[in-house]
Amino acid sequence: MYHEFSVVETLKTSWSVLKKNFAVVAIFSLIAFFIVFILGFVVYYVFTDSLLASIGITVLFVSVSFLFLSYIKLIFKLMDKEYYDFDFKEIIPRIKMLFSYLILLILVSALSVFLQHLIEGVNNEFTKNILGICIGIFFEFFFLFILPICTCFIVDDSSGPFESVNQSYYLIKGNFLKYFLLFVLVELLFFLASLTLIGVIFVIPFVNIILVVAYRKLVYSHLDVDDDFAETN
Repeated sequence: MYHEFSVVETLKTSWSVLKKNFAVVAIFSLIAFFIVFILGFVVYYVFTDSLLASIGITVLFVSVSFLFLSYIKLIFKLMDKEYYDFDFKEIIPRIKMLFSYLILLILVSALSVFLQHLIEGVNNEFTKNILGICIGIFFEFFFLFILPICTCFIVDDSSGPFESVNQSYYLIKGNFLKYFLLFVLVELLFFLASLTLIGVIFVIPFVNIILVVAYRKLVYSHLDVDDDFAETN
């Protein structure tokens, strides 16, 4: 039977995915955290030269993106593992995925910086502040609300950076209020988790599971087909 997008079902399925695969998720998260910690330590304490530091920051940025895409691929595989087996080499993102994700991040970040510099030339202080707030809200909204769906399209559909934005817009459009409610709940989870380090380590992997499950359910609600095979509860 056809399932329309549901926030409650998304949360239930996400919790089910986490419970059934807690060991795998925990191990991957700890390994990723350890890699990022080591790279960050080297960049901050070892690479004192400005050129080396710049190279190190670039390597760290690419490495974090690579690990994040690997985790998203892992979630997709864990959701579907009841229907086919997979090797862990399959969670390694392809170069095209990494390139598309990095291009999207760089372009949006560069546009944000460009617009912020542009409004610095505005003479009216009130207008400048209003424009700065609007630009800040827009890009924060993009990174927290749109980018997760873009990332899923890049990983699941091998979409390019611009294609993923277009696909995300049409996917969310029909369920904007429900997805926005999910977004608010995710932000609330982040706030509660930020009170403790353990909370952050636990919630970040879970939040990404929620976003991948939401993407999968949104896709199948738009296709108007049964999404039972995508659910793990």
